[in-house]
Amino acid sequence: MEHAEEEAEVSRLQGVVELMWRTASVHRARAARLVMAAEPGGEFQARVERGLAKVAAEHAMAFQELADAAEARHSAAGRPATSPEWNAAMTRSIAALRRAEAHHHRAAAVPAHDEPPR
Repeated sequence: MEHAEEEAEVSRLQGVVELMWRTASVHRARAARLVMAAEPGGEFQARVERGLAKVAAEHAMAFQELADAAEARHSAAGRPATSPEWNAAMTRSIAALRRAEAHHHRAAAVPAHDEPPR
């Protein structure tokens, strides 16, 4: 991959990170407004919004890890595969990929609130 393509990949991932953090912020703000409004069903909807905020935040952290993995891979590019620098960069990349996977699993584990309590 060329240097410009590498930078574009990292930049794209960083854009997704920013979008996910903004999305989480919007859901948190909605939850706060729903609680303050004290309308019927508002507490349930606020729980749903907080869950959506948690999912968005976990995805933001996962995409940040993917961006970190991409940067580490790109720093290894052009180095001999036997060099300590290449080995260290690839180790960082693999560790970041594992952390990203863990964040995605945590996002998937957030409970879905299908219907309000009775």
